[in-house]
Amino acid sequence: DGHIDSAEHQAIFAKIEELGLDNDQKAFLFDQLNRPLDIDSLVAAAATKEQAVEVYVASIMAIEIDSPAEKAYLSMLAARLDLEEELVDHIHSTLSETVV
Repeated sequence: DGHIDSAEHQAIFAKIEELGLDNDQKAFLFDQLNRPLDIDSLVAAAATKEQAVEVYVASIMAIEIDSPAEKAYLSMLAARLDLEEELVDHIHSTLSETVV
């Protein structure tokens, strides 16, 4: 939805801590999280289909999809990343299976 609430912020920070990154890498990621979302840059950075899927998966994992705004954001992101509906459904299905 373009907004990261405090619970989402904490979840993202916890995931970053698990990655085993050095302090400079962590600082870069934390800095990026504190910047306003630039959807155009995010989409442009996904040069391949695999990167587009990774961006979409990271977005799903970073937010709790519990509002119409978040659902609309993911729908818009999938469209901007040119992800087919079947692929998006598969991603959501796969991620929901790993969470359960």
